[in-house]
Amino acid sequence: MKLDLFKKTVNDLKDFPDRLKKIKIGNHGEPTLHPLLPKMIEYARSQNVADVIEVFTNGSKLNPELNKALVDAGLQRINISLEGLTSERYLKVAGAKIDMDQLVENIKNLYDYSRTTGDLTIYIKIVNHPSALKKEDSKIYSMTKVEKDFFYKTYGNICDEIYIEKIVPQWAETQEGKQNDVYVTGMYYQKTVRYKKVCPFIFMYLHINHDGITSPCTLDWPREVEIGNASKQSALEIWNGKKLKDLQIAQLEGKRNEIPFCKDCSAPMVCCEENLDKYVDVLLEKIQR
Repeated sequence: MKLDLFKKTVNDLKDFPDRLKKIKIGNHGEPTLHPLLPKMIEYARSQNVADVIEVFTNGSKLNPELNKALVDAGLQRINISLEGLTSERYLKVAGAKIDMDQLVENIKNLYDYSRTTGDLTIYIKIVNHPSALKKEDSKIYSMTKVEKDFFYKTYGNICDEIYIEKIVPQWAETQEGKQNDVYVTGMYYQKTVRYKKVCPFIFMYLHINHDGITSPCTLDWPREVEIGNASKQSALEIWNGKKLKDLQIAQLEGKRNEIPFCKDCSAPMVCCEENLDKYVDVLLEKIQR
């Protein structure tokens, strides 16, 4: 995203009657590749439009210079998603060559510097990934106790929060028109329900892509549920706009299974605990006023 569009988007957030809970930078792509990331964070903090400014990263580009710039810019939370515990694993999963000792050292540098200044919370996570593959059927095995112990021992003292997330079937575009099989527990091992008629995310988020194209959730990688364009509209106009309102009403009326992309998505069940199904009548009344 160009800096001018980023600043416009942040400025637009002032139009909302209430302060936002969070601005997340990342998710689609690696934000630390952007040369102006610290300036973006600094601007977002200076405008005081959200409680928290957060960055999602795989951590591969962290280094002392960037670490200092991020902390000094006022970053409040960083979510470091590890792709593995070894260089071999990183190469297999992400196709990237990583020096794991250097990665750990860079994260430690970020942790140490953030203790002396700023108010940064560091969250490190890894998914309960396959530790081996059975050739005849590609059966996936969970992380071993040794791997889990290594993860906590290696990173536990250089972060504020640490977690092993569960792999869950959330991506709609991989389902070929069939509803995902939902696990008994979700990404955070929370108890799930088989199906939610209403997706909570479309009442919680705006996902603004680098070119301004806006989706109602972060999972819309192919941009099949476009609800506006932040380069031409304000964020509040998109939030109160007809496209998002029609989408919300359709789901409240029980039509989620008729909406492309949304109909095959399991994220409402496995990625969040919020359940709006029992509030359908109340929400419909509020939206249709």
